[in-house]
Amino acid sequence: MSNLRKNNILEKKRLTSVAKGIGFLYPYYQAVEMVGMTNLYDFIYIDGEHGVFSRESIALMCIVADSYDLTVYARVPTLDHSTINMYLDCGVMAILGPHVDTASDAKKLVNACRYTPVGKRSWGSGRGNYYGDSNLLNSPGSNRTKWMNDINNEILVIAQLETKTSFNNLDEILNVDGIDAYAWGSNDLAQSMGFPGEPDHVEVKDAESRVANKIHSLGKSMLFDFSEMDDLGKIILKGLKDFGKKD
Repeated sequence: MSNLRKNNILEKKRLTSVAKGIGFLYPYYQAVEMVGMTNLYDFIYIDGEHGVFSRESIALMCIVADSYDLTVYARVPTLDHSTINMYLDCGVMAILGPHVDTASDAKKLVNACRYTPVGKRSWGSGRGNYYGDSNLLNSPGSNRTKWMNDINNEILVIAQLETKTSFNNLDEILNVDGIDAYAWGSNDLAQSMGFPGEPDHVEVKDAESRVANKIHSLGKSMLFDFSEMDDLGKIILKGLKDFGKKD
């Protein structure tokens, strides 16, 4: 295989194991370093849909994560091609596409994440592609075309199904090639089903269970099959509260 960043999440998936990660809502690169120092996690997660991140902060978090062999996984704010391309150019190796409601949305996600012939990702010479360094990309015994094909197999693409519409269009969405796994958006799903603020409502959970069973029956994966994640914000808040109780 060409010289590529290791995708710890995909590696665990291939080994039928579970990758462990920690989620970020804020651009705290020092915390990425602390996470790496623990040797407890396989990846960090950047929530680009609800978090506060600039292009520069994403790139910096990727640089720090790379130094500790942490895979960077991100939920992008939209399915826009240029937005997803920016995340990939920074060095993100796993993309969660939100609000995939139709087969067209699913194909748009794949097109942005994967190079031809699977998709239509634009080539860029950012750090995601090692700044276009021909010595690195073309060796040992490789070439640019092979490298593009190899990275197609190492980028993890996840479609987030989070509305009644996505569930109703499930068959068409599942027919789109190039998606590695599917995930929920339980809060938004609950709203679309008429149960705002009730992601654990029995009808919401029943709907999710039916869809997961359908996905598994086709030999496809849910994100929770091979990944679990802690929330940095909750860890910090719990730590502060516990520390404050000491006196």
